[in-house]
Amino acid sequence: MTFYRICIIGFLFFSGPALLYAAADKNQESLRLGLELIQHKKFQQAEQYFIELTRQQPKQIAYLNNLAVAQMAQGKTDQALENLKSALVADKYVSITQKNISNIYAYMASQAYAKALDVEQAENKLPALASITDIKPLPADDAALQTEKTEKAVPAKSIEAELKLLFENKINSWMKAWSDGDSSAYIAYYSTEFIPSGKLSYKDWLALRRYRLRHSKQVDVSYNQLNMFFNADKTLAIVEFVQHYKAGKYQDKVRKQLYWQRQNDDWLISREQVTEKLK
Repeated sequence: MTFYRICIIGFLFFSGPALLYAAADKNQESLRLGLELIQHKKFQQAEQYFIELTRQQPKQIAYLNNLAVAQMAQGKTDQALENLKSALVADKYVSITQKNISNIYAYMASQAYAKALDVEQAENKLPALASITDIKPLPADDAALQTEKTEKAVPAKSIEAELKLLFENKINSWMKAWSDGDSSAYIAYYSTEFIPSGKLSYKDWLALRRYRLRHSKQVDVSYNQLNMFFNADKTLAIVEFVQHYKAGKYQDKVRKQLYWQRQNDDWLISREQVTEKLK
């Protein structure tokens, strides 16, 4: 990066929103300059740069995602994950963000596994996250839209409260079907577009789950520490919890995440992953 370009970045960063967002094309230019910092592995500078951009446009998914990229490169796993979740809740169709979240969870799981086996993990094994290189236009924030937001504020809170109760009931019923070995009831909670973790196809996953549900004995599944996240139009929910599993003499405890998507008049699981193995 030339000295001239570094000066431009410093000038834009410290001169405030009036210069950064004077015109629509400035957003793309601001993004490009931040990407150059990441490309040249100036991760600390990139983090501060994207923090400033997200303060000005907190719902811009490109800024949130790329802030997470810079943070993860420095080993700031928790902060990176929170910013990726914010980006995903803002727009459920961001496949880059979804992959980045999966990469962080896979990293966290491998770290937990290595710790359980008392294996030293090399510090340079941090996953490299993917950046978003294009700005997605945000909706115009005119007076009419602001009025509409105000009018919908109270119903939205009510809807979210109803959804939280709905998912508490769904998690309880899903776990009961699992504990009872009721494969038909259990499978009914999953979308036919469900993406299994690992390399299993949906067909193979389905056969494996049915076999295990049929042959597992004395199963008891429960949970605590339930958390939920919803996207703006309430068509995607991320439900996280600590799962307690017992089957005969075997037992384990893991932190799990379920992605629920609204399909027609129902909510179905589209993804499921263990994010951490707990003692």
